[in-house]
Amino acid sequence: MNLTDRIIIVTGGARGIGRAVVSQLLDKGAIVAAIARTSESLEALQRELNSSRLHTFQADVSSEEDVLQLFQNVSSTCGHPHALVNNAGVGIFKPVEEMTADDWDQQLNVNTRGAFLCAREAFRMMKESGGQIVNVASNLGYEVREKASAYCASKWALVGFSKTLNQEGRAYDIRVSTVSPGLVQTDFAGVSASEKSSGLHPDTVARTIVQTLELPDDTGEMEIILNP
Repeated sequence: MNLTDRIIIVTGGARGIGRAVVSQLLDKGAIVAAIARTSESLEALQRELNSSRLHTFQADVSSEEDVLQLFQNVSSTCGHPHALVNNAGVGIFKPVEEMTADDWDQQLNVNTRGAFLCAREAFRMMKESGGQIVNVASNLGYEVREKASAYCASKWALVGFSKTLNQEGRAYDIRVSTVSPGLVQTDFAGVSASEKSSGLHPDTVARTIVQTLELPDDTGEMEIILNP
């Protein structure tokens, strides 16, 4: 898909992988709707990237009310989306006996429920003319790690959701793919990028996401695992 003038929504678009995706999509000539929970982060993003093709929207993707309003706002401001990158995510890593119900709910609500809500609304808008959804999962959507019970559960669920939604989308020319990175050099789960001695650069992950969006329309579902 040629990304010039394509309307693409990126959740978690103000920092880390999401910010890198937004920047690379703008370089490709796309019209980008970047989503984040705080207005401050979105204002900083707009200042840094300084593009008339960048539109920012504040929303909590785990809130159905916010997501419904978000897609109405994107549609009225930019038009119906051609693609959605579900990138928003949180991680809380603790032994299971120390994990609170709030810790569990936060990860499932953002990583899985949020992806579902956004994908559902994008799917509804794409049914007439097709489109793409890329869900950013994790290598922990395929394997497990100590102290990551809720995070693993959320990402395993996201991978299964992606596969099912892709099957449902075939009749409408909607392709649903997953990009699942391992450790990335971003601030995440209480660990700053400067504390990580190894890991993928966010630009590397973003490039893979953008390349997935650029694949020809006759390409089927992509399922990519990126390990450092």
